[in-house]
Amino acid sequence: MTRRSVPIVAFAALSALALAPALRAQKPAPAVADSGSLVARAILDWVGDHESGRLAPKATLQAGRDLQPRYVHGMRTAGLVHEGDEGRVTHLDMLGKLLFYAEKNPSDALADAVLGVAAVGLSGSLVDLDTIELRELGMWTLLRFENEGAWFVVMRAAAGERTPLLDGFLPPDQGKASGVTEGPARRVAALQALGRKNLPVARGTLQVALVDDDPRVRLAAAEGLVPPWSLATVQAVADALASERHPVVSQAQVKLLLAMLRTPPAELAAEAKAVMVVGALQQLGRCGWRTDMELLDLVESFPHKDAIPPLLALLEQAVKHPDALVGAVNKRASPLLRERTGDLLRAMTGALLPQDDPAQWMEFWQREQERIVVPATLKKPDLQRTRGTFFGVPVTGSSIGFLIDNSGSMEGAPSVVAETGKKKKAQTRLQAAKEQMLLAVQSMPRESQFHVFTFSNGARQWTPQPVPADQRSVRVLTELLSRIQPDGGTNLHDGLQLALQWQDARYGEASKAVIDELFVLSDGEPTSGPVRDPEQLLAMVKQVNQYARVRIHCVFTGLGQGGELLRKLAEQNDGVFVQR
Repeated sequence: MTRRSVPIVAFAALSALALAPALRAQKPAPAVADSGSLVARAILDWVGDHESGRLAPKATLQAGRDLQPRYVHGMRTAGLVHEGDEGRVTHLDMLGKLLFYAEKNPSDALADAVLGVAAVGLSGSLVDLDTIELRELGMWTLLRFENEGAWFVVMRAAAGERTPLLDGFLPPDQGKASGVTEGPARRVAALQALGRKNLPVARGTLQVALVDDDPRVRLAAAEGLVPPWSLATVQAVADALASERHPVVSQAQVKLLLAMLRTPPAELAAEAKAVMVVGALQQLGRCGWRTDMELLDLVESFPHKDAIPPLLALLEQAVKHPDALVGAVNKRASPLLRERTGDLLRAMTGALLPQDDPAQWMEFWQREQERIVVPATLKKPDLQRTRGTFFGVPVTGSSIGFLIDNSGSMEGAPSVVAETGKKKKAQTRLQAAKEQMLLAVQSMPRESQFHVFTFSNGARQWTPQPVPADQRSVRVLTELLSRIQPDGGTNLHDGLQLALQWQDARYGEASKAVIDELFVLSDGEPTSGPVRDPEQLLAMVKQVNQYARVRIHCVFTGLGQGGELLRKLAEQNDGVFVQR
């Protein structure tokens, strides 16, 4: 028995009935249809050449037909290649022409072709500048389609089917038989488009995809479901979560369930919410620490007395069997989980028992459970406690990354830095960062570990292996920091890529990041590297960190407006921003 418990074909058929009147009403002019076929073919050729590595989007279209990619022939026949294009415009410019035509003359075939642009890179590198730009171009073109027949094509693709009328536009190596199954990348793009378009008729397709065999399809379905939600859809998400074991898909489903319970359908009763929350907690310990942290967010938002026993079981696992709890996903997660679980138990019960003594907690629960009243809103824990700090920001993770700007400008004089209750002036900004790092490591719990990264013209990882936070490591860190000197520009992109390990990120795959908290320190805006635009950098981090759950704090040590990027980076990644 596969996950596809309800035939997707049935939903596609129902959608077809709903759209049939619109389809019958469409009567495109023959000339446009012929040109549309040529343009659709050209778009498919463009995408095929790009994904096979034969076409660089930013390269200039060369003169001479024997030197031009195959997509140009279709464009020339359709009258879209103009005098002066050769040797002047890029292949990306040419794709822009094709997409503009598709937007102005939407059709079934063009919707299918544009969907291919929206799917670029989803089977390969997820965080790549070219593929991100191409996917967004394709997606925004598709979203501007008002042709209902075209959206029927997208729904069929999302359901895993290809309509027979489109087979003639397939590249030869993909076959021409009717009913060819869609690949996961195109299905993901189609589901994403349906979610962003938010067509009521397509919600059934998204709902069924929650239990598809392919985890990437299930992930896209969870990301695509947006309000308003029906009671049946909320229940479908809760049911899908109960059987989910994929680490990223389960995270997305918990996030979705939390969003649904925060803005629920009117008929969802409070007690039904509690049942869904407690039911979701059966996933604790099954899908990795990141899903567990999402589930703890769910408990924090909807505290209920029945959630206490699952939390006690999680605490016991985190203390006694940390490796079995998180398996190969992240063996360093147990301190983070234990602390968060203990905080929730304290807030829900009012008891101030040790976080590392589940026996005391169990005895307390057995003795006091009848008298415990869980507050509707939980008090936030005090993050200061006995933790170390970096420029006043508490260090709360169990695997910490320090990403330090060592560009030439870090030789500049710093602001006054607070150190052990005194005011001390370091000679340079980089020296101040080194001093604060040493203080933070000295105060970190012994079970914690840290990594050191720097960035200037490029990026470097100074700790090939995680370093435990103990007295010996402080001596090692002191020697290491003495070798870091200011030089070069400010390549924040490469620093973030190295610290968050996004160079090989794939859609639907678990994060490769080895840290759960990152401190970024810089004194200015990016001046070197492949990406300097602040919005592009923020978008790339958002793409890779939405399931990695790395908390990113930022320290700005410069002057002027250069700290705005760091402020947004911290705000968008559950962190703290400070200027020193």
